Amino acid sequence: MKLVIIVSVCWLALLSAPLSANWYEMTGQAAIENGDIAKAKQAAIGDALERAALFAGVRVSSQQQLVAGVMQQHQLSLDSSSEIREIRLLNENYSNNIVTVTLQAEIMPQQQRCSGSNQKKPLLLVQVELGARRDAIYGQLFELGKNATTQLSRHLQDYSPALVVTEATYSLKAEQMTDSVNRQLFTDGQQFVLLATISDMSLGKRTSRFWQEDSFVRYFALDVALIDLFNNQILYQQQYRTDAIWDSAATSSGSHSQQFWQKAYGQKIDTILKAVAKDIQQQTQCQTLLAQVSHIDQHQVAINRGARQGLKLGDSVTVMQIQRFAGKDGLEKLHKSPVTLKITDISTDNAWASASTPTLLSHLQIGDLISINSSGF
Repeated sequence: MKLVIIVSVCWLALLSAPLSANWYEMTGQAAIENGDIAKAKQAAIGDALERAALFAGVRVSSQQQLVAGVMQQHQLSLDSSSEIREIRLLNENYSNNIVTVTLQAEIMPQQQRCSGSNQKKPLLLVQVELGARRDAIYGQLFELGKNATTQLSRHLQDYSPALVVTEATYSLKAEQMTDSVNRQLFTDGQQFVLLATISDMSLGKRTSRFWQEDSFVRYFALDVALIDLFNNQILYQQQYRTDAIWDSAATSSGSHSQQFWQKAYGQKIDTILKAVAKDIQQQTQCQTLLAQVSHIDQHQVAINRGARQGLKLGDSVTVMQIQRFAGKDGLEKLHKSPVTLKITDISTDNAWASASTPTLLSHLQIGDLISINSSGF
């Protein structure tokens, strides 16, 4: 069978030095639905190509469209100044109703990239809340929130190179994200928090004949909110919906088992979780990495970010003075300081920065905001 992949790229006329293309090798997967192997193979290739594009810094416009909040058929579209020059299919495997492909893609990097594209912003993934608890009786899915959190964490690591993800063992609700809670989480080193609630797992109409095993349409809805901790606001909010056939045999396996995730209903949920990870990547990719002054020692300051977040020796950082007001809205006023520092020493999660003139640091305080601007942007 001849394989054809069409990638839509928006060209921009930019004045810049010539750039060289890079090769990216990625693996993608897709479930075989209704025996349609060819369609599953195309979806797996699209999955691998999308991963490669994300890691290359390409802003991907996923066509897993939400129509009236419902997940639709997957199509891949790229909207950037990048060019995908060649795709090589290296391997394909068919097992347990899953197609797995490995490919290489030659991608010309963007001629203009946002300032935060090479930085890894800290994100706290709290436990997915099981809001539709009554619906969980069908199939004993009372642990789905916990198990979906684990799946989502994996997908964020796969699809979100702009993030350093910490998986929490507790859940939070939107109403709990007060100014004081957000401030404390930011001080503890987080920049974003991802909240998710399963709001629907209900059964729909029966799809089986009277002589067959009982099967129904089963719905799934996930409400997602991405919180910007420093600005104390919702950066992104969306409800994702899907449905699949639910049969009585599915009740024998809980959401902790591989069997559940290989069933039609589990596969559809997993598709939703992948879509969330990709959307969160798009929302955070160009956000500036923020840090705080954690220690001051004469002509150097320590900041609570390091190599894990993408910092390198020689990177420049800009200091922002913060004035806090005691008003009910908890506003913070920023005063941009003319002080520019250079990273002189670095560890996994911390770094030291110094100024050309030590007196420039005399007015800095612990807790002042640091804006990271990696050299080379």
